[in-house]
Amino acid sequence: MFCIAKLINISKIFPQSNVAVLEKFNLDIGYNESIAIMGASGSGKTTLLSILGLLDSPNQGQYFLHDKEILQLSHQHKAKIRNTMFGFVFQSHLLIPHYTCLENCALPLYYRGLVPREAHEKAESVLSALGLQELSKRLPHQLSGGQQQRVSIARAMVTKPQILLADEPTSALDTATKEEVLDLLFTLAEERKFSLVMVTHDQTVANRCSRIIQLNKQVLC
Repeated sequence: MFCIAKLINISKIFPQSNVAVLEKFNLDIGYNESIAIMGASGSGKTTLLSILGLLDSPNQGQYFLHDKEILQLSHQHKAKIRNTMFGFVFQSHLLIPHYTCLENCALPLYYRGLVPREAHEKAESVLSALGLQELSKRLPHQLSGGQQQRVSIARAMVTKPQILLADEPTSALDTATKEEVLDLLFTLAEERKFSLVMVTHDQTVANRCSRIIQLNKQVLC
C-alpha cells in the first residue's frame, strides 16, 4: 500500500497530568483509505487528529507526508501544507455566525490569498455539487444541525484536500441525519479520492471505515 502519510514513534506527553498519549505511536495512511479512530476519553484521539492536521506538535517522533519529513518545518510552511493538503470537519461545525454559508465555505480560500470573487465562485461550485446551493445566502443560525454539518463538509472540500480529518462529525445528529452525513462523507471520499480519518465513539460508524485504530490511555510511571 502506498502511503500518503506516516507517523513513526509519535509521543505526546502531558507531564502535569502524568499521562502520555500516543506513546511511540505508529500509523500509515494509504491513498483513498478510510480509518476510524476509537478509544476512551483521554486516550489521545483528538490529539492524534491535531498532530495529523499540523495543529499540534508531538514531543518526539517523525511525521512524513509524501515521504517528506515535516515536523521540522517552519510554522508558516506547516500552515501552507495544512491549507492545501487537509480538510477539517468538527462535531460543532465551527461555522462563523455572521458569515453566510457561501462565505463560510470560501474561508479556506481567503487564507490562500484568493480574492473574494474567485473564492466565492469556487465555493459556489462546491455547494452546488453537494446540493446546497439554496443555502448559500443563509446564516448558520438559519440552518438545521444537519445542514450546518453539510456546509462544514463543503468548506472542507473547497480546497480539494488529500486527507480529510473528522472529529466526531455525526455525534450531535439524529440517526437519520447521521446516516445522510456519513453517506455524503464516504461518497465524496470515493469520488474525490481523498483519505478519511475519523474519530468516533460509535461502532456502527467505525464499521463503515476500511480500518479501525483503537487507542488506549497510558499513565507514566
